[in-house]
Amino acid sequence: MIDELKIIKNKFGEKMSRYCRDYLSTVLDENGKLLQILLEHFNPSHELYKDLEENDILDDFKNYIYKLAYNNNDIIYKTNKTPEELLSEAGYNLFECKTEDDIQSFKKYYAPGEELCTFYGGRLNSCRVFFAVKKDVDNIRRSDYNNPKRQDKYGTSVISIQFRKDGTNSLSIKNRYNHDVINPDATFSNNLDNIISGLTYSFEKYYNIVQKYKNNNFEIPGYQPHQGKYYKYNCEDNDIYYCSDNIIIDHGNINKYDKLRYIVFDYFVLDMIDKKIIKYDNKIIDSFTDTIGEFDKVRVLKKEYGKEIIISSENKEDIIIKLDKDNNMIGYINNNVETIGDDFLYSNEKLIELKLGKVENIGNDFLSNNTKLTTISLPNAINIGNSFLYKNQILTILSLPNVKNIGNRFLYRNTVLTTLTLPSAINIGDYFLFDNKELTMLSLPNAINIGNNFLYSNTSLTTLTLPNVRNIGDNFLCENQNLTTLSLPNVKNIGNRFLYRNTVLTTLTLPNVANIEYYFLYWNENLITLSLPNIEYIGAHALEFNKNINIYDMLNNKNSEIKKLKKSY
Repeated sequence: MIDELKIIKNKFGEKMSRYCRDYLSTVLDENGKLLQILLEHFNPSHELYKDLEENDILDDFKNYIYKLAYNNNDIIYKTNKTPEELLSEAGYNLFECKTEDDIQSFKKYYAPGEELCTFYGGRLNSCRVFFAVKKDVDNIRRSDYNNPKRQDKYGTSVISIQFRKDGTNSLSIKNRYNHDVINPDATFSNNLDNIISGLTYSFEKYYNIVQKYKNNNFEIPGYQPHQGKYYKYNCEDNDIYYCSDNIIIDHGNINKYDKLRYIVFDYFVLDMIDKKIIKYDNKIIDSFTDTIGEFDKVRVLKKEYGKEIIISSENKEDIIIKLDKDNNMIGYINNNVETIGDDFLYSNEKLIELKLGKVENIGNDFLSNNTKLTTISLPNAINIGNSFLYKNQILTILSLPNVKNIGNRFLYRNTVLTTLTLPSAINIGDYFLFDNKELTMLSLPNAINIGNNFLYSNTSLTTLTLPNVRNIGDNFLCENQNLTTLSLPNVKNIGNRFLYRNTVLTTLTLPNVANIEYYFLYWNENLITLSLPNIEYIGAHALEFNKNINIYDMLNNKNSEIKKLKKSY
């Protein structure tokens, strides 16, 4: 027993060794049995215990081990009903996809940015693909679920049931949210009987799909089961799993890279002999490798957090890549590159630190899926494309001193940013900080054009001055109920629902505005003073529910400041 625990400690870490001693002693009594089970079913990782503990599934793990040790025969619920009949009872319609067009016909059910990689094409080469769609799917709306859960009604309203064509018929049940939830490819724990009893047996009986490995009741977020063995993975793209320990699971095939020559991180492979970094999958569009270019020397230093890769070239500053213990990229410093193309590290979720000292131009989808970035330095950036840090939900302070043009969906889902400084910004695209709730300080002294849905959900901003803004799109600060001071001395055109539902603003002067669209200050109850000396057009429902100013009287009053309306109520 002592030697076995020493090997477990070496392979899986001290905490796992202690857990096995304390909770799996019965299995340890049979010499070598527990070690054999662990090595057959888990790729060695010192992070396994931590991941089990953090996901509160240590008891599930213990039960799984005992099941493997003493009762490996699954209890099968038998039925004479077809999969179509069973799923109909569960509220679904079942479809099997025979052609690529069949697969593409289900893309309509997925929100932008949440489409399955199945829709990239070619999935029928490796999998047998079914879709199960809830009969009332049209009544289940994405907008009703602000905090997605994998097993909620929306997430399970459209599922893709896929069996791998590799002899195992291993199963993946894919979620409608896709990667907006944890482990989307293991919906219902990849157990058909969790949808409705008998479904596993029914697929065996009527479709001749017999799963060789049925131990799918146990799952670990961030681990991919392959032929009965769990591998910790860093990311997944196009059904390729990029795992820790230099392993890539490519459509069911295991590729292991020599650690003396290669480092696999994110979906990149660093070749330390040939001095190059490549994307493993050529279908992936990511401009990260373009920012590296050719280099002459590479060094790898061990760090407490993992490792630091130093890339050196003549007449250039060193490039630094920081990796955690699982080879996730968590830091990147590059003071050589001036232009970043589209999709830069678009799939990276765990980058914490980013410094790009010379970058001037940034393309679309820059770190669009990252949720962990806390430190970013872009002192010379001038132009930023669409979906910049689209999913980041942790950045609290940001300064971009030289940025002039910002595309759509800038920090779209960030809810916690409190301070933003953009002293040079001129053009702001649509959905700027759309989901932000906490911003209290915003500096845009040179902005001229602001798109639709600017700070749509923000409820904390109380004072805003935009001295040079000329044009404002729809839904400007919609739902903000705390703004008390607003200065827009040069604005000329204002879109629909300007300050919709703001209830506290009492004074507003818009000396140069000419056109205001529908629902202007709709639901504001307390505005007392309004000055619009150059107004030419106001859409319907302006100042509706305001108890102090009647916009109809204001428009029809010959002594009003409004002199030259082209249209009126």
